[in-house]
Amino acid sequence: MCLSTLLRVGGAAAMLAGVLRVASSFASGGSEIERQALYFIVDLLLLLGVFAAYAQNHEAVGRWGAAGFLTTVVGILLVRSSQTVPGLDLYPTAALSVAIGWVLLSLAWWRTASGPTFVPALFVLSIVTGLVGQIVSRASLFVASGVIFGAAVAGAGRQVLLGVSAASRNKAWR
Repeated sequence: MCLSTLLRVGGAAAMLAGVLRVASSFASGGSEIERQALYFIVDLLLLLGVFAAYAQNHEAVGRWGAAGFLTTVVGILLVRSSQTVPGLDLYPTAALSVAIGWVLLSLAWWRTASGPTFVPALFVLSIVTGLVGQIVSRASLFVASGVIFGAAVAGAGRQVLLGVSAASRNKAWR
């Protein structure tokens, strides 16, 4: 399979992850098993998306981008294993790690002049909204943080797909 196909799959996965993350912010029904299945799917799509975003830009984003990529991947793995140690809730730290990793990766991507400005801004806004929600104990801010995060991930996926399309057009002109 060629790289452009993998990038298309990863970009589409990121967009779908973003949409599902937004939807999961409002999902109140269903069993615990159904919710966990949805969260697992979102996390799997997030992994595919961050791999695509990094793979497409790995040379340009440098050390900060690599640090962001690894921080995101570790955060997603921690989210999935957050309930393995009884009495220790790793989820808040893991979720923050995912968001901070995306901030680092998307800022490095933006810095190279090939990434969108709004994506790192949305990731930062998501973190700030989530932290304020934690401080003032407002559920609506957690929902808003999830929606903003989902929009940022979808935007990153869209940017990956735009990059693949641009590269395909450039190859056609050669």
